[in-house]
Amino acid sequence: MGGELVPAAALLAQGSLVGALALMVRDGLDDWGFSLFTLSLSAGLVSMTLLGEFGSLLRSDPAAAWSEALPASPLERRAGNALAVLLLLGLLSAGVLLPAALLAPAEMSVGARAMLLVASASQAVALGSCLLTIQALLGARIEGLLVLLQTLLVVGAVTGLLTAPAMVPAVSAIESGEVLWPAGLSWFPPAWYSSLVAAGPTSASLPPVALLLLGTLIALLVLFALPPAADERSRRSATVLTWFLRPVRALASRFWVRPAERGTFDLVYDALPLERDFVLRTYPMIGIPLAFLVVGADGEGGQGLRDLLALLLFTPAVYLPVLLAHVPVTASPGARWILDCAPIPAEAVQGGAVKALAVRFLLPLYLVLTLLAVYFSGLLFAARLAIPGALITLISLRLLYPRCALAPPLSTATDEIEVRHDWTGFLLTLAVVLTLLAITAQRLIVDLPRSIVFLLALLTLELILSRVNRAGEAATLRPTELGNDGVVDGP
Repeated sequence: MGGELVPAAALLAQGSLVGALALMVRDGLDDWGFSLFTLSLSAGLVSMTLLGEFGSLLRSDPAAAWSEALPASPLERRAGNALAVLLLLGLLSAGVLLPAALLAPAEMSVGARAMLLVASASQAVALGSCLLTIQALLGARIEGLLVLLQTLLVVGAVTGLLTAPAMVPAVSAIESGEVLWPAGLSWFPPAWYSSLVAAGPTSASLPPVALLLLGTLIALLVLFALPPAADERSRRSATVLTWFLRPVRALASRFWVRPAERGTFDLVYDALPLERDFVLRTYPMIGIPLAFLVVGADGEGGQGLRDLLALLLFTPAVYLPVLLAHVPVTASPGARWILDCAPIPAEAVQGGAVKALAVRFLLPLYLVLTLLAVYFSGLLFAARLAIPGALITLISLRLLYPRCALAPPLSTATDEIEVRHDWTGFLLTLAVVLTLLAITAQRLIVDLPRSIVFLLALLTLELILSRVNRAGEAATLRPTELGNDGVVDGP
């Protein structure tokens, strides 16, 4: 399966999260309601993992050339591939739901706890089978749909985590019959699989247990019958976003990107969005701030909503470490010699990559956030805080790049990405600093003159950092390191 390792740390984090939520809600729910709650979390987390960490397993087998050289028939190789996927699906479901089964309500029997794990595994098999079928039939043509689906899953998961305690009374009322069965729940798969653990409400319209077991059997057959999807490398690169950013890219290339940075700028701008693992692991992160906005918009608005919008404008840098850690990701790491042998210093490579990321990824993000700020709080609010927030994120991008991107752009296989810092402490510190800065700016920058002064200060800091990068580049190109032809000596 390509040598990918089971993401034990991610499974431990997900299991701990579901276990903590199970402790919070178990006293207010019976067996069916508890199963619905935990299976909903399991469906979201398993789906996100299948689209992200395990996405390549549902697209193709990177070890196909090796396996085809073994003395095995095509049917045996396909069975081995399906068994590996089935094992990973079982590990995913067990890692997420095992803590919840252990921390279930005290009155829940051992058999019901075991059936909760069985229901989670059946649900995971069905999800994996559906995604595998979609990938095999449509391939890269639906990548945009998969990114949208994963983004919606992120929005739903974060929104659910933030509002989990408030959901308990609603689920309990449905379970007890005080509230009639909502028609939408009849189309919600976790509600189906909850009926494997305990009987649902009398007003529920759920498929019979025999039909669910038949569906699981069909999903298993699909896993064994479908061949791995072909990994299409020739993909459509002309998207609506590419067309929209074309004038901005031309202006940046003309006035902002220096000649030494041009090659890396073009490489990262054009090639990085075509890397499917990078796209599926980083693009859905936009769902996190959107989820906070969904929760905040349901409130009374006013000062609290403006504070939330200020946070959204000032804290996208919290997600930069994840984005930057995946900048070296590529499906063709053998081509890294092009950058390794390029007669340009590392500072120019870094500068070009930073500017490409700013234009290709940060600019569209801030356009969306600015439109949301205008919609919820008006044009003056957005004018005061949007551009300063974008500059703070750009400055953070410059400072974080050398620490988080530990290899040249598009140079490393997905399963070889390195992370050499403590994610929890690092991201927590970054989040606290940016949150304090956002709240301070929201309280002190109350008019356009102050916003302009703050903006000029940030522009000065950005220019200083740019000069520092150019000074490092000049120091790298010392005369003693130049060959007779004036080109940097390299491998």
